[in-house]
Amino acid sequence: MERSVFEIVKAPLGWSVFADNVKVGGVYDSRGAALEAAAQAASDTITDGGGVQINVPGSEDEKPGWAVAFEIAAAILPMTSGREQGGSR
Repeated sequence: MERSVFEIVKAPLGWSVFADNVKVGGVYDSRGAALEAAAQAASDTITDGGGVQINVPGSEDEKPGWAVAFEIAAAILPMTSGREQGGSR
């Protein structure tokens, strides 16, 4: 039997669990609650003789892509005020 991969994924209203790229369960309030649901589902796979892998993102991975891009841009682009951009008044 092959290994099943469970992914805990940030959803717009909470957290979701995917097993082998298929959403299982509902939407959970926290990563911990989603992990518990994934562990319960994984236990069935283990009972059937299969292997499991459960991936849970760290707190840095919780940020939306646009927030990460903004932080990178802010770190490398010079910050100027509106007055410096508009010239003399």
